[in-house]
Amino acid sequence: MNQHRILLLLAAITFISGFFTLDRWKTTLYYGDSGSYYLHVVSAFVNQDVGDYNKTITTLKEVHPNADDQRKVKHGIRPTKTGRMYIKYTLGVPIMETPFFFLGHLWASISSKYDANGWTKPYLFAIGFSTITYLLLGLHLLLLLLREYFKPIAVTLTILSLILATNLFFHATYVTMAHGFLFFDYCLLLYLTVHFYKNPTWLKALGLGAVVGLIAITRVPEVISILIPLLWGIVSWKTFQERIMFFVKHYYYLIIAGIGLLVVFSPQLMYWYYVSGELYFNPYEGEGFNFFKPQIHKGFLHFSNGWLIYTPIMMFSLIGWWLLPKYYPKVMLSILAFVGLHAYIHYCYYAWTFFPGLGQRPMVETYPLLAFCLAAFYSFCWQKKWAGWLSVLAFAFFAWLNLFQTWQMKEGVIWSERGNAAFYWETFGTLKGSLNSLRAYDSKEFQPDTNDIKVVKRLIFDGFEDAQAYPDTRDSILSYSGKYSNFDLDEFPMRTKRIKAGPDVQSNDWLLIGVHAYMRGEHRLWARDQCMILVLEIFDEQQNKIKGASVKLSSYIGNDTYSIWPAGEIDQWGEASFFMKVPEGINPKWEIKGEIFNPHGQKLFLDNFYLDLYRRK
Repeated sequence: MNQHRILLLLAAITFISGFFTLDRWKTTLYYGDSGSYYLHVVSAFVNQDVGDYNKTITTLKEVHPNADDQRKVKHGIRPTKTGRMYIKYTLGVPIMETPFFFLGHLWASISSKYDANGWTKPYLFAIGFSTITYLLLGLHLLLLLLREYFKPIAVTLTILSLILATNLFFHATYVTMAHGFLFFDYCLLLYLTVHFYKNPTWLKALGLGAVVGLIAITRVPEVISILIPLLWGIVSWKTFQERIMFFVKHYYYLIIAGIGLLVVFSPQLMYWYYVSGELYFNPYEGEGFNFFKPQIHKGFLHFSNGWLIYTPIMMFSLIGWWLLPKYYPKVMLSILAFVGLHAYIHYCYYAWTFFPGLGQRPMVETYPLLAFCLAAFYSFCWQKKWAGWLSVLAFAFFAWLNLFQTWQMKEGVIWSERGNAAFYWETFGTLKGSLNSLRAYDSKEFQPDTNDIKVVKRLIFDGFEDAQAYPDTRDSILSYSGKYSNFDLDEFPMRTKRIKAGPDVQSNDWLLIGVHAYMRGEHRLWARDQCMILVLEIFDEQQNKIKGASVKLSSYIGNDTYSIWPAGEIDQWGEASFFMKVPEGINPKWEIKGEIFNPHGQKLFLDNFYLDLYRRK
């Protein structure tokens, strides 16, 4: 068995093993972007309710009652001025899912166990495998290209890096979104581009246009993929002039490619016209771009889903771009133009963290191009055996990290989209959450080792026993200690406890704020984002906020595994608390504010609110 087949077999084993181990396929299509793309397919081929979607969503809720109802989601299915409803997600993913839908439909139709309604297990399984299939086809095409220009060791490490050490694995196994499909599309685009310039024909030109159309109908801004074939092979002013002359002489290739693009993109135009009466309208209204404020630095390096934070092996690809002139210079300008513009456009988007993705999901479609850079990097390293083996060790570590963090995502140990530096390092390499990791997740504050600090003084304590302070909200039915707790159905009245820092609080001390809470069964809350909030803030003499942090209060009740997902368990007391480090420069006139903030009106019994001062031993 040759290298090509071995690598594809390893990819298949890896993706299929992850598919069953993570076991996400049974619910992925019921939620989020994955489900919204797939709504197009079920609506078109099962219920024929395009522009309405009521029957499709009703059937979905019958099969899985907890599934998202996109009619009730903020940026979900919305009406146009015609009265018809529209799905904002474009048709590229549904088109590519359709062959697999029909496989699932055939299975469900001949089975007596499953309803052929688009939402039962045969469909979920078939659509789940669609991404894996396209990824394997894309890797096959990419291998055909790479092995023409790079040695086997560089090709092997490049493909293994993509499979094991990038969030390509996440998109093969964890979600069914556009990016796995786009990976294939870009591999196909590269393959056709290379072969077009080797031997130009009208059929290849048509294919290039069609693939750009498929990419654009999947994610409209990625129509910039047209830059890849246009700039491929340009390495100097002379080659640029030759390219211009080529298309002047063979202008019909551009016309044919344009026809291919329009034909493939036309279903999207027809859909927009059907639901809105317009050939084009903005389906992402309220979710805009700010092209004067790109967030590329955050998209790459922020602990909240930063690309190079959660996919660090791709740093090698950025280094490898500078090494390409020695190995395959023809691809350099295409990579620079496309990847640069692609990053600029996507990180001008208002939601630059791009949930979900275990790192930046828009970068997945750049991997076919960046694979050439990776191969150049590994080729350079293997000029010296010691450097080559060092690169192998780095690959092995990054592969472990990627697979392990994917597992952590599944287990609720991490959530990359809402990560921060403190939370990242608290959970790095851990098999389960801890009290400090949960605190760090919410507060974004590094938590101290309690063995290294000691209590200096209690600065605030309120047991809610004072009848004058709490005439209407004291409750004697439940209490953690003493006779009373505090309870209010709407908004907690003890808005603020505010004190002067005084001479006792010094720079680099630690403040520990906490409260005990109890949630009754009839008041159970499932949405963590609607929890009551425990807040600690520090202000200077001019009342400028110097520092602040907070935690979701009830999520600490009964959360023995310290998972980041729960909103709290019922019928038991729990303590929410966290540390915040006192900033440099504090003086006795500064103020410390502890607050319990309840913007969503959560119903909790509260007792023993406190603020303690700690110092290094």
